[in-house]
Amino acid sequence: MALVIDIELLTGRYDAAGAGDRDMAEWPPHPARVFCALVASCRGDDDREALRWLETLPAPVVQASGEVLGESRRGYVVTNKTDPSSGSQFHPGRSNQLRLRQSAVPASATVRMVWDGAEPDPAALATLDDLARRVPYLGRSTGLAALRCRVLAGSDTRGMDGLVSFEPASEWAGADRLRVPYRGYLEDLTTLHDEGRPPWEASRAASYRRVTLAGEDERRPVGLLPSVYTDVVVLRFDGVRPDGRLTARFTTALRRAVMARMPDPLPAALHGHDVPNRPHVAFLALPNVGHPHADGRLLGLAVAIPDLPQPERQALVRTLLRGMVRHRESGEQRRVLELHVPRIGVVDLVYEPGMVRPWGAQPERWRRGSRSWVSVTPVVLDRYPKDGDLEREVARSAEVVGLPTPLEVEVSTAPLVEGGIRLRPGDLPNRARGRLFRHARLTFERPVSGPMLVGAGRYLGIGLFAPADPSPPGFAGVTG
Repeated sequence: MALVIDIELLTGRYDAAGAGDRDMAEWPPHPARVFCALVASCRGDDDREALRWLETLPAPVVQASGEVLGESRRGYVVTNKTDPSSGSQFHPGRSNQLRLRQSAVPASATVRMVWDGAEPDPAALATLDDLARRVPYLGRSTGLAALRCRVLAGSDTRGMDGLVSFEPASEWAGADRLRVPYRGYLEDLTTLHDEGRPPWEASRAASYRRVTLAGEDERRPVGLLPSVYTDVVVLRFDGVRPDGRLTARFTTALRRAVMARMPDPLPAALHGHDVPNRPHVAFLALPNVGHPHADGRLLGLAVAIPDLPQPERQALVRTLLRGMVRHRESGEQRRVLELHVPRIGVVDLVYEPGMVRPWGAQPERWRRGSRSWVSVTPVVLDRYPKDGDLEREVARSAEVVGLPTPLEVEVSTAPLVEGGIRLRPGDLPNRARGRLFRHARLTFERPVSGPMLVGAGRYLGIGLFAPADPSPPGFAGVTG
């Protein structure tokens, strides 16, 4: 048996922006979004008790359309903040502001949340169904929706034509991150509401993978060229935001720390020796870039692991996370790595994969597909260009790492994205010093998935690119 929440998008669209990146439409609808809609329709203690039971269940399977268009709309809306000097004609004391609204337009308007093995008692099921039927919309108020809750036999939850199954996965096997409820979520939402704070501050995310209902793996949309890196483990800085020019110093320290934790013999994918034609583990510094207020400061470090046999991949991840538990004063636990950085000291790195903020410290920020990519740290050229053709040499550096030949290459001595990091020759890793380096923008014929690393300093985070397209993989931007 399975508990199922059926959702019908009555307008044929889903009006909701991503919690991590407001310039992206959220798809599929996240389980936490549905839970919040149920909370908003609560009327009494029985409703809240049913939701407390629901939040204890494991993350559900989400069945939704795999074919989706992303749509952006601009318009003026009335703000909630009051100001006597504001001049709205119809809402005195408030002003109109231009807002960008993101929407997803799926091929199918049907969505399902499925909790396999969950069987609520009849009273709880009736309460959840009443809650669901009282929900008027999902996402923004323009996204009218009809919901219902029921229990089905397991066989009845399969085989819906045109839908993809987004299934919970292990941290190293998931390609998507969806926000999900958790034990205590209702209480956290209530507290945030009472304090006038947004509900996404309580969000926690889980790894998901896409599988067709026939069982075929669909983690990557058709036409998207996959990255050589299948796993990205992010460690956020705790209490500090280092200057982006310190990228190589931090990534070198992280590489040494990981290698010191690994038992001998070290995997070839980690040290990189004797595997000249295979990518090896890369260590990245993730800067705050790509928006008007970006300052280029580092939000976290990351370890990017190439496509390896599953036992090797798991061993690397487990080694990285081993011994990273520290007790908070509140009694909760979190994983912390005390990183010793020469000439800086000890810096705490926190592993909290469920956090959705900041967006720049999320794997999806660097993994999502795009035709256009822009460097956030400059590309160190593998060799000096012949006849001064910098564009051709940058393109050749991209081809060396297995990327397709770019259709367009733009090269600059200055960053080409807000917050892009300016490096001096002395800021480069030791092995890259003395080489020419430039910022670049690459445009490809087909979408390419990240992380994208190009050039001689790529394994220490120099030559890291960010996707420049506003739409995520599988979305075609439509301006309305």
